[in-house]
Amino acid sequence: MRVCSYVTPKFIPVASQSTESPRNSIVGGLLTAVALVVLGFAWGEELDPLAKTSFGLGVGDNAGVPFVDSVLPGSPADRQGVKVGDGIDIADLTTSSRFRLYVGSPPGTEVTVRIGRAGSWRPVTLRAVPNPLAPSRWAPVAAATITLLVVALIAYRRPSLATAALVLYGCGSVSSFVTTAELSWLADPWFGGVSIFINAALSQVPVFALFPFIVRFPHLPTTRSAVVRMHLADGIFAAAAVGFAAATILEPVAFVSWAAAYNAIGLATTLVLLVFAMLAYRDESGESRRRIGWVIAGFVVSGAAYNVIDAFGATISSAGQVSAGIVALLDFMSLLTAALPIALAYAVLRHRVLDIGFALNRGAVFAVLTTIVICIVSLVDWITGRLLSEERLALAVEALATIAVGVSLNWLHGRVERVVDQTVFRRRHLAERRIEHRIDALRFANTEGSIDDALAVDAPEILELASSAVFRRAVTGGPFLRIAAFGWSPSDIESVEPDSLLVRTVLALEKPIILADLAIDNAGFPRGSAKPTLAIPINAQHELLGFALFGNERGGGSLDPTQVTLLARLVGAASNAYGVVEARRWRTRAAELEGSLPMKAATAD
Repeated sequence: MRVCSYVTPKFIPVASQSTESPRNSIVGGLLTAVALVVLGFAWGEELDPLAKTSFGLGVGDNAGVPFVDSVLPGSPADRQGVKVGDGIDIADLTTSSRFRLYVGSPPGTEVTVRIGRAGSWRPVTLRAVPNPLAPSRWAPVAAATITLLVVALIAYRRPSLATAALVLYGCGSVSSFVTTAELSWLADPWFGGVSIFINAALSQVPVFALFPFIVRFPHLPTTRSAVVRMHLADGIFAAAAVGFAAATILEPVAFVSWAAAYNAIGLATTLVLLVFAMLAYRDESGESRRRIGWVIAGFVVSGAAYNVIDAFGATISSAGQVSAGIVALLDFMSLLTAALPIALAYAVLRHRVLDIGFALNRGAVFAVLTTIVICIVSLVDWITGRLLSEERLALAVEALATIAVGVSLNWLHGRVERVVDQTVFRRRHLAERRIEHRIDALRFANTEGSIDDALAVDAPEILELASSAVFRRAVTGGPFLRIAAFGWSPSDIESVEPDSLLVRTVLALEKPIILADLAIDNAGFPRGSAKPTLAIPINAQHELLGFALFGNERGGGSLDPTQVTLLARLVGAASNAYGVVEARRWRTRAAELEGSLPMKAATAD
């Protein structure tokens, strides 16, 4: 995590170191609120003046003995003769004063310390002043913004223990010492207690929050080995939280003598987390494996960036100076720390929150419309400027042209969108049109077999899905039998009991459901790319006739909202068609019975 070490001078330009229930809605809202509050502190790193103050000296560490490793020119410390290399005795300082010495305080705040040179010690009163050499923190702030917005969105959409851990990880994207400086306006001893809490919660613990997250992503573990790993990961996180909280409270000279140990622990933690992630990747398949793969890639980049920042931070602290090249490198590393949340956003939110095709479509439409409007207005302006010498008449013509363009925007929008759909998104447009034709054709189906084929054969062929299956009841109250399927093998499950979780869920919701979102699985379902991910009920007057299961795209992509909507409409049309075929069968049966009655009566006579 980004830890602003005690041994880093405050004024040295260094980049920082390292279906929902009401209850779920409340939890998601609280987690989101926490992430957004921390995001406010992240922006305070650059905008809050308290984050850019100093007592005029930086404190270094020589085998656990603190010393002055830099002095701010023109500061009260400089004017009182404090020199680089002087000893500094902070053992008698209160916790609040010790933190103030390292992070700064509101200008005018005073702290008295003993400064030693050649065995002679004297008291020096240091006064906080604005620090003109405070480094810009836009790169760390940008990375923190991306991280916290991503975890806030995920927590809001999917509140759980895993996403709570993810929010804690995101909170570590702020610098603990700079955040402490933003609260230095608090009176003593409150400031000391708040400082301990912030540094215990934000400096080292957040990276350990990835342990409970990674063992629960993308779903709760189901195998015995995965469950054991989950408990082990939870234990590691709990032990780290207790240990680092105690270290923050008990460390004799906070973050001086133990900074190198913390960096070593950070590197070891990165490697162990990578092992946990690889084991989870090994146990999964299909879409889940791809999601974990993205997370692993992002974690490797972010973890490497954090460790580089920590390593360079320790070196810079010892050297007391830094080159522009090192600053640029650390800023670049800070930006790379956002790799994990970006990869996670792609793995979790793709085709679930944002329809990328829709966004590109609208972007292209608005870009074309904007170009057309600019060209028309510019052309009118050029023509009126060349042909009309009367300024008022020219302005009137331009106004009329602008109004005409505005009135025609809706017409233009529809035409441009149609052109974009049929060119840039031609493949998707074709698939949607074919599904629409299948929906219309279902009104004229004469047998259940033709309806089954529309769901189990036509739909996956048109939308290029990896699998599909139709389950329907043969007798009232009986199991749901697999009537037709694509991508399923003969060894896969052939019937689903009425009391199964899947059946009870589609009965309760009566709408399409993403199986992974509700943790619904069946040992008899296909594995790998053919694993079903979407279930849509086949209903008639709130009676469950059956359900259709669909897998992801053959290329591995998840179903997007447009595809889910198309499949839902197709299954809805199939539900009506099943009802029509059934009604037609009963009418035919009734007509046969009515026709047989006169014959039976004549035979009786």
